[in-house]
Amino acid sequence: MLHRHGGPLLSTLLVHSGTLVRMDAARTVGRGDVLVRDGRIAALGDVSAALAALPGGRADEVFDASGCFVLPGFVHGHVHLCQTLFRGLAEQADLLEWLTRRIWPLEAAHTEASLAASARLGLAELIAGGVTCVNDMGTVHHTDAVGAALEESGLRAVFGKALMDEGEGVPPALAEPAREAIREADALAARWHGAAGGRLRVSVAPRFILSCSAPLWREAVALAEARGLMLHTHLAEAPSEGAAVQAATGTTAARWFHAHGVLSERFVGAHGVWLDAEELYLLRAADAALVHCPGANLKLGSGFARVRAWRDAGLRCGLGADGPPCNNRLDTFHEMSLAAGLSRALDRERHLPAREVLALATCEGARALGLGDETGSLETGKAADLAVVRHDLAHHGPQPAADPYATIVHACRADDVRLTVCAGRVLWRDGAHATLDAPRAVSDARLEALALVRRAEARGLA
Repeated sequence: MLHRHGGPLLSTLLVHSGTLVRMDAARTVGRGDVLVRDGRIAALGDVSAALAALPGGRADEVFDASGCFVLPGFVHGHVHLCQTLFRGLAEQADLLEWLTRRIWPLEAAHTEASLAASARLGLAELIAGGVTCVNDMGTVHHTDAVGAALEESGLRAVFGKALMDEGEGVPPALAEPAREAIREADALAARWHGAAGGRLRVSVAPRFILSCSAPLWREAVALAEARGLMLHTHLAEAPSEGAAVQAATGTTAARWFHAHGVLSERFVGAHGVWLDAEELYLLRAADAALVHCPGANLKLGSGFARVRAWRDAGLRCGLGADGPPCNNRLDTFHEMSLAAGLSRALDRERHLPAREVLALATCEGARALGLGDETGSLETGKAADLAVVRHDLAHHGPQPAADPYATIVHACRADDVRLTVCAGRVLWRDGAHATLDAPRAVSDARLEALALVRRAEARGLA
């Protein structure tokens, strides 16, 4: 059977002869197989009995994972697919300058076609790197184009339109009256939440405290509560942002969120670089989650998130790349390596070991998004979201299996991914996309980016 967007939707798939890095509670690692049936993991390890029970005693498709790790597909906890076209166009080293001078004017110039091209280009990169789930914050308009691209791609996703109704430097095209913004967000949820067989979910996504009025925050929280949606925002990212928040509110973002009822188990905040112990306590008390974005934090000069302190506080934590123009890649291996290295530099005695870093990108990342029962680990009954990653090349040797976690975090790279499967559907196999036309995505993105920049320049982009 073929999905209407192309690419096989298999009833059964056997991935055999690999080293399973399951990321379950016991952190089980060992040689074995994975049997996928109807989009879910049917058996792990020795699957002979489950295989024998299939019609004809065999799977519809077989993949040889010899010389490879088989692990849960990566969960990308914070990304802006709307910004993929801006890669290389925003090289400022301060968050607020980067937003006001480049990113917001470029976002304001998006059309439905350019946003679709931006999303497809980013998705092609993510899927090729073993990602099976993303948490995306869009721009203010045309969010249905992102939803359509996600549905087509086969990825699991939480996504939402950015909410913005005020703020210094916000272009008029992005400043949307609070009631209109909430009405559109509600309509987006009605169309997309639970779509694609439950693979797609919608979030409420107020951009950050400086671009949203108190009434907009109040309505965003109410919508998230009423529909049971995640609330996705940015938090304590950069020093200039923190100073502006203090000047505008008389306090910090986390304390303001606490005072105004924004924090809850639905809250997912990206960055969290400048949080003190009291703020971490407030977040933990609300069962809120944070997402670490080390590549973006470094490129924008924002600082060094103390993720060990997050973990000590008992917070749910994930890992993400943020946007292509502040990274400039959507590469989970890169983010894991940076997260591990920065942790060692900040606290050599209590740094995050490779196993804990991999958890941020898999099982813990899924928990941060409220998806831990569905994805993030290889366990019988869970969604068949997995990646097969080579460990038999020169840059892995001589003993890659001696410490699989260290090999994955410090030695493996995106081009080692041989297979990406989401909900039992093959999205990427041995260098080829099964659901996206990557060459067309690149050519469309190039044309749309040129046109977008021309539109932005006509509106005054320097």
